[in-house]
Amino acid sequence: MDEKLKSTLDKVIRLTQQNDEFGTELRKALQIKPSASGVNNSNDTRLKHIESYLGLDYYVDGQPSLIDYSFVPEAEIRAQLISDNREMMRYRYGTRYHAINFVEYCRYAHLQVEMLLNYFYDRLELGDLEAIKAHITRHNKNAQITDAKSLSAISYNSKLWSFCDEFSIDIKYKICLDNIREVRNQSSHRSPSGEERTMEESRKKLINMGIPLHPKDGYVLTAKLKEGTNAFNLYNSMVKNTDWYKEYKVLIWMAQKEQYDNIMESIKLISSTIKQSLIN
Repeated sequence: MDEKLKSTLDKVIRLTQQNDEFGTELRKALQIKPSASGVNNSNDTRLKHIESYLGLDYYVDGQPSLIDYSFVPEAEIRAQLISDNREMMRYRYGTRYHAINFVEYCRYAHLQVEMLLNYFYDRLELGDLEAIKAHITRHNKNAQITDAKSLSAISYNSKLWSFCDEFSIDIKYKICLDNIREVRNQSSHRSPSGEERTMEESRKKLINMGIPLHPKDGYVLTAKLKEGTNAFNLYNSMVKNTDWYKEYKVLIWMAQKEQYDNIMESIKLISSTIKQSLIN
């Protein structure tokens, strides 16, 4: 048995022995009825009941990280990556007092990717900030990082898009990892009901402009926008590069349940790519 779990169980047992009222209430809460012979449920069954009742979840703690961070020799950095990965999974499955929460899942995913990118550039260029800037701009010509005074001051997007270009990361992973940043940034300004209203309002706005949308997910069907038409002109002048449309696309992306797995796969790809790059 896990030592943490055993210690907690021992404390609960001692408390039931020292306080009859606590023992009685605990048995009621666990729906444990004394048998005619005075023998309670098996130890394994009682343990599961107690673990559930107390909200204890050592399963996640006891498992290896779902992403391989063993290539990081620095114990503190490796431990933080593993911790963020486990916290992310708690928000996916609702364990250890965590409600299932996609926004928090994205937040801890973003923390891992940001730390991985910083780690990669720091190790690759041995902490030389000017060399790091040169490396990033070599693969991301649009990166505005000349005045950055530290690696952490360089925007996440500048590092992400440079990294993805350098290692030819598929666009679907780029978008996924960019969107977790957007979700994190937007989460403090919106309630779940507000998200739904914003998405619906934006969808209606696009429809009123005559812009064709995919019937299932609501993305703009750009292939159906014919050059010279009113819809084409409106899309390019009043939609394409606007903040509200970018937000609309993120909200559509968030609504797709498979994003949990897509995010995990995206982080795994970044991690494994960094591992191979630094080894070579």
